[in-house]
Amino acid sequence: MRKIGPFIARAAIAGIAFVSPPAAAFGLRIGPFSIHVPFYLPYPYHRHLYMRANPNEAARPEESGPALKSALIYPNLALPAIFQSVFFPANAAPWPFGYESIFSTAFAKARVSGDQHLCQPMVNANEIVGRIRGEVSPTADQMQSLKKLGGALGAAAGYLAKACPDEIPPQPVARLQLMESQIEILAMAIDIVRQPLQDFEQTLTADQQAKLAPPANTAAPTPDVPAADHPSDPDTTGTTVLAAPACGGSPGAIDATIDQIDKTIQTTDAQKPALASVKDAFSKSVDDLQAHCLSSAPATALGRLEATEARLDATWRSELAIQVALANFQTKLSDDQKKNFDAMNFAAATQ
Repeated sequence: MRKIGPFIARAAIAGIAFVSPPAAAFGLRIGPFSIHVPFYLPYPYHRHLYMRANPNEAARPEESGPALKSALIYPNLALPAIFQSVFFPANAAPWPFGYESIFSTAFAKARVSGDQHLCQPMVNANEIVGRIRGEVSPTADQMQSLKKLGGALGAAAGYLAKACPDEIPPQPVARLQLMESQIEILAMAIDIVRQPLQDFEQTLTADQQAKLAPPANTAAPTPDVPAADHPSDPDTTGTTVLAAPACGGSPGAIDATIDQIDKTIQTTDAQKPALASVKDAFSKSVDDLQAHCLSSAPATALGRLEATEARLDATWRSELAIQVALANFQTKLSDDQKKNFDAMNFAAATQ
């Protein structure tokens, strides 16, 4: 797992983050999945990897404020939806990370202390194993592999529960840095499951694998919108196919973001080119997220896990590019403009 330290390195990576095509297979590339983590990796000693802001630069929010309930801050909140989509694609949950989620989490006003109630393991490994067992009726030998998979699921949930932040930085750029490190930790947790899942799937017959496959012609659910709220159309076979909207973000969302930044800080003519560069970075971020949007669920659980890894890679690259663009833009602002920038609120703290 690589962690970029110097800011110049961050900028360099953001510059090359969008050159790689959508990843169906995992080779050498920039992102949380550049290195695969053994499933027996011990729980981490969680270090704050984000940059702490100068306490003189902004007032500390009230400790009595609302908690920031975001999977980008507490990635264990996303794990049930991810495993649901991997193992039970007929009831796949929406992808929890999109452009709007990144911004609402970065700029929402909330108390700075972490919420330990949001740090509890959110995945019941025994329940998942029981559901898989009921679907495929494993043999005794297959059951041994399934138990190992269950142990990896529990380890992934525990890994994330141990990685909760003690403090949520109030400044947007510093919070984006925290989000970056939390995405990396989520990537490591998911990778714990990869090898045990591959080993288990290799023991299954074709008929057993078919029982874990997604229904034919069913599109993957899109982010931030419950599947029940999606428009749908029946196909010629009678199977309902979700008519999925853009899952990375929309040009309208980017325009609204830039317009709010422009109006809030009252950008000068000299700063307009820098703001245009920010918009360009945002557009590339959304394009990368959209490129990894799933139009349909892969046939195997391992394929769905790999697709999740590819989407999480894209989320990491996009978040980093947004973070670098905003940090560079802030260097062009006056002290008063920086205060107004930090005070922006794109969404309520509780999502």
